[in-house]
Amino acid sequence: MTHRRSIAVALLVTGIVTTVFAARGTAGPDKIDFPAGWKDHVLYTTVDRYDNKQYRELYASAQAAVDAMKAGKPLPDGTVLTLVQYKAQVDASGNPIRDAKGRFVRGDVIAFTVMEKRAGWGTEYPAEWRNGEWEYAAFNAAGVLNDKANYKACFECHKPHEKMDYVISLAAVRAMGAAAASAAPKPDVSIMGFAFGPTRVSVDAGKPVTWVNGDESPHQITITSTKARSPILTKGQSHAMTFASAGTYDYTCGLHPSMKGSVDVK
Repeated sequence: MTHRRSIAVALLVTGIVTTVFAARGTAGPDKIDFPAGWKDHVLYTTVDRYDNKQYRELYASAQAAVDAMKAGKPLPDGTVLTLVQYKAQVDASGNPIRDAKGRFVRGDVIAFTVMEKRAGWGTEYPAEWRNGEWEYAAFNAAGVLNDKANYKACFECHKPHEKMDYVISLAAVRAMGAAAASAAPKPDVSIMGFAFGPTRVSVDAGKPVTWVNGDESPHQITITSTKARSPILTKGQSHAMTFASAGTYDYTCGLHPSMKGSVDVK
């Protein structure tokens, strides 16, 4: 449920969102109740966010939802997915402290982001950004709804992932990364610490550029000009793209837009 722009960030709701919610009356985050029992839900993955020094936990309301993720199937009606955002503990230099396994050590809770699926939900939205039967909501650390979050960004971020029932974290849950890691090709660009390295590469037209994800978090290569997207890459997975025409192709991570790179094609 990783977002292109975190819905926990307090942003002014765009005019279209305000218009839809006001006119329709039944769409919007107020459909979702704060999942007060989230600690009793199924913890299905964790993520270290290098870009904003956060530790994140993702919970599903039932084991059946996790089983569906692993099988690559749509999640059951009534599923609630909760992303809990924590500050990472930092040292005197401001760097995240790591545990014995090299993972961030969690600090205080910052916020919660929730997506919930119910039969019949979503019909109020225009087709270009409807996410099936999913709704989204953001809550502060005290569980109070954030009615100023940019919810339209949630729909836009998850919309390309219809084949995964709009659940971005499904790719990581299927645990394909470990198997792919042993066969991963030599990368032209490595993805580590929420950064592309090197950020700029040069290649002849018609020759592929290969990215390999070394992060625990999933990433996705998205070409700015053509909107071409790679599959979501879990740890150890790779993807190659070929550019037929000369030029400079800027790209971002489709899940974390602060990650940027470019390919110079000769």
